[in-house]
Amino acid sequence: MIYKYDTHVHTSEASACASLSGAGYIKLYQKLGYDGIIITDHFFSGNTAIPKDLPWNERIELFCSGYESAKREGDRQGFPVFFGLETRFDGDEYLIYGLSKDWLLDHPDMPGWSRREQFERVDADGGLVVHAHPFRERKYIPEILLAPYHVHAVEVANFGNPPEFDGRAYHYAKHYALPMTAGSDIHSEAMAGKGTMGVSFDEPLLTIHDFVSRVKAGRCGIIAPKGRFPGKPDVNFGLGIRLLGRDGREVAPTPENIFGTQL
Repeated sequence: MIYKYDTHVHTSEASACASLSGAGYIKLYQKLGYDGIIITDHFFSGNTAIPKDLPWNERIELFCSGYESAKREGDRQGFPVFFGLETRFDGDEYLIYGLSKDWLLDHPDMPGWSRREQFERVDADGGLVVHAHPFRERKYIPEILLAPYHVHAVEVANFGNPPEFDGRAYHYAKHYALPMTAGSDIHSEAMAGKGTMGVSFDEPLLTIHDFVSRVKAGRCGIIAPKGRFPGKPDVNFGLGIRLLGRDGREVAPTPENIFGTQL
């Protein structure tokens, strides 16, 4: 049996760009045939709905309200809901899994972390850092920034992307031997009506740590349209690219350094 999960879901309680409440996703995803979802609202460096002038504890309580709304309704319906978040730097965004509200409450220094610090702190506490839609090109993104040594995995299929962006992500992850995930990046019921993406497993997820361990082990099936990943990546980028090496310093962002020898 195959179990399906959407790993990238935004709620109106905490993400300024979302229009559906956490609780509103439960029946929706049940109808779509999913076995669970992970709420990943925009954290404070991204498109958050949480006021900036509140004390840290109050901001975290509000931030988690979308997840908690979904979790309560999910518990009533017997539908699993797990917690995650999406952080942002200079347009590059990261999905983080395996943490908790208490962990966030204990780390008010998070907004000052570098990409490397984020990875090391999350990794040290057993979490997972996934580079979300790494090759997305939109007005709010000044440039593409790739940090292959500061993530555990790459989101290679995102419903908000055209196929060529996901194709690049797939070949990039393959070159760096990084595990792959997929998600809808859903913000509304209307978006779900156009299609969804996600991941699959041959056993159900009982906790978010099951998800973390399976992704890190490369035991994650990708739910995406057939032919989503072409044989070669499109290298006609519409934005500038920065590529960070293992030590955090920039290296030449050539196609060979990004995608390897399959060009």
